Amino acid sequence: MTEEKRNRIIGAFTVTVILLIAILTAILIYQLVVIVSINKQKKYIEGEIYRYTELTKESKDKLEYLESEEHLWEELIANDYHKR
Repeated sequence: MTEEKRNRIIGAFTVTVILLIAILTAILIYQLVVIVSINKQKKYIEGEIYRYTELTKESKDKLEYLESEEHLWEELIANDYHKR
């Protein structure tokens, strides 16, 4: 094998390795961006779940109050209902 042929092989191998490293680096960066994006979405969704859970609890409490006799009497008094 001549020295020129050996230099070409070494050059081609070097270029291939550099391209492979560049492609793998790009893939790694893309994956990191996707992971960060998914983590942001996860935090947002967890916040929404918490918010809707609290809204549900508040709505249940309000419904229980609206169905109570205490609320009925308050509404009757507010609308000037008097026992006859």
